[in-house]
Amino acid sequence: MPRKTPPAALNTSGVAPSTRKVVTRSPGHTVRAIHLPHLQEAVIEADSSLERDFIYVALAFAQLKTITHQPFQLELGAGRYTPDFLVQFKDGSKVVVEVKPMSKLDGFAEKLAQAEVKLAVHSIKLIVAHDKTLRRDSRALRAQQIRRYAKGRYPDSEQALVLGVLRYAAAGLPIKAILSLGVQRATILHMVSRQQLQLNSNLDIGDDAIVYSPILHDKEGSHAFRFASWLNT
Repeated sequence: MPRKTPPAALNTSGVAPSTRKVVTRSPGHTVRAIHLPHLQEAVIEADSSLERDFIYVALAFAQLKTITHQPFQLELGAGRYTPDFLVQFKDGSKVVVEVKPMSKLDGFAEKLAQAEVKLAVHSIKLIVAHDKTLRRDSRALRAQQIRRYAKGRYPDSEQALVLGVLRYAAAGLPIKAILSLGVQRATILHMVSRQQLQLNSNLDIGDDAIVYSPILHDKEGSHAFRFASWLNT
């Protein structure tokens, strides 16, 4: 029988808060601190380049609200488990995300299966993000490129024009169609980085890529389940 966590140690999701601190990693271990003041006050920490890539890709999902690194611990039959991330969405739904190279998943299958069952009791979905999806066709590199446009100011008139045009285009429009209106590509990418616009799951930013207003799709099912499908498509 796994040891039960005392009620005082439970957080609002019903699982034990993490005692692991990434700042105590060994001197040879690089921890990446990602600051996203436009999204949340808390810094997001990444223990690896793959975790960093997950964060960048996840940020392109317009319904995302917060990302928390190593949010809590679970006591399982297979041992103690600390998830990599808890991702919360604007509709209140949430997912736990385990970030692992595909080559290391086999040895972790039993623990993930037990964690999935325990998290489901709290209506939290567990998903695995691995390198084969995060880095396919340079997806993570495009995510990093998009993030660079989160800073800076871009013409309000251009942003208003984009939102006005997309208000009547539920299926979205190609980027080249928006560019033809005199809008800068940089403005479009800034709006994606600030969650005003949504790209497809591959994060294509070429002229033929479709961009749409997330508001028009905001009520199409749980954001958590949509994110799981979008991330692993």
